[in-house]
Amino acid sequence: MSLRKLSLIDAASLRLEGRDMPMHVAGLMVFSYPEGLEPDQQKAFVTQLVGRWRREIRVSYPWNQVLTRPSRWQLSPATRSVHDLDLEYHLRQWALPEPGGEVELGQMVAWIHGLRMDLRKPLWEFHFIEGLSDQRFAIYVKLHHALVDGISAAHLLVEGLSAGADEQTQPHWARHCSENDAETDSLSLPGFSDLKAAMGAALRLRRKDPELTTFASTPPSAINGPIGAQRRVATQHFELARLKKVAKEAGATLNDVVMTLAGGALRDYLINMNALPKESLTAALPVSTRKPGDHSVGNQVSMIFGALGTNVADPKERLAQITASTRAAKSFLQSLPEGATVPYSLMATGPFMSSVILGRAGHGRPIFNTVISNVPGQREERYLDGARLLHIYPVSLIMPGVPLNFTCCSHGKFLNFGIIACRDRVPKVQRIAVGLRRALEALENRP
Repeated sequence: MSLRKLSLIDAASLRLEGRDMPMHVAGLMVFSYPEGLEPDQQKAFVTQLVGRWRREIRVSYPWNQVLTRPSRWQLSPATRSVHDLDLEYHLRQWALPEPGGEVELGQMVAWIHGLRMDLRKPLWEFHFIEGLSDQRFAIYVKLHHALVDGISAAHLLVEGLSAGADEQTQPHWARHCSENDAETDSLSLPGFSDLKAAMGAALRLRRKDPELTTFASTPPSAINGPIGAQRRVATQHFELARLKKVAKEAGATLNDVVMTLAGGALRDYLINMNALPKESLTAALPVSTRKPGDHSVGNQVSMIFGALGTNVADPKERLAQITASTRAAKSFLQSLPEGATVPYSLMATGPFMSSVILGRAGHGRPIFNTVISNVPGQREERYLDGARLLHIYPVSLIMPGVPLNFTCCSHGKFLNFGIIACRDRVPKVQRIAVGLRRALEALENRP
């Protein structure tokens, strides 16, 4: 029996698992039915697909991995390979009530996403969802964060689809995973100078800094605090060309524009609640530490922090403030020695993570107000037995104290946002999704 030891970051994702904080991430893929299908054929399409996939017993990495012990309280957690899957458990089929719009889809996904995974089984689930309007169906795929980060999850899901409309698509778990995909990079132990640099950088984040957004920059807000078990999910998408045009005209990056949309949406949301802080809200921004071409499975991320400009009414001024903030944050991270990146990430967020594990998070001043992540995708079309992939929406996780998360992923001509929030702490999250669109229009229309 071969064992695969989890890395420090992967193991941390397992240890953070809690009653109100399941540590899985997900992708919501929306498809259009294959061209030429009659209505009765469309109704049978998903059922036939699920039936065929449930008969596929071949299984490869990472879909064949199960924890050696189904507990988060482990000194050195590891996984082992299994070859006999309960596919009736891992593949589930649902139907939306009419009219099957984005609100109904978000409600169903929010319910499924709030359910914890069974740590005794391979840590993934496929949920096929019928009944979407406009001749569409969806697949929501849940994967535990101990196995994947957002980038590797998106790669697994999209690359598992077919490149051509006339191909029969193999189930994701039966797709052969190369040795390079299966193996994660081993982490060498940092030297004293690396640890010293990491400690200095982590301590800097705990002080006020005129040049850098730090934990001390973060104001208390109505969207921060303890979380419950239920979730809210909303989606939004934009044409990439629109966002890139705004970024180019402002001398900013696409990520800066994404943050500006989130800042504008949150400003309007909090004004409507009569709860807008005087200081700007801040965001944690996961950044990949992967080398170009690295498609290995596992977590390889660090973190920077930026201001969202929620205290600025003018959208162009907000974008300028955010651009300056993220440039300083990137420069700060890039100034660290390569060997200091991982220990810095652990030291910077370690006290917060410890408070989460001990059940004390969410009651004091937040160290950041929200999380905004941009997962790179691809431009090529993808198909599932002839059904074209229209959008893939990331559905991430939230933590006590930080009950709201924005994650976006590009596919084809679109950038797709998945917004997840605590149901009790952030009501009417669909307003934030609509607010993103209004914020883009404000940017475009501002002279």
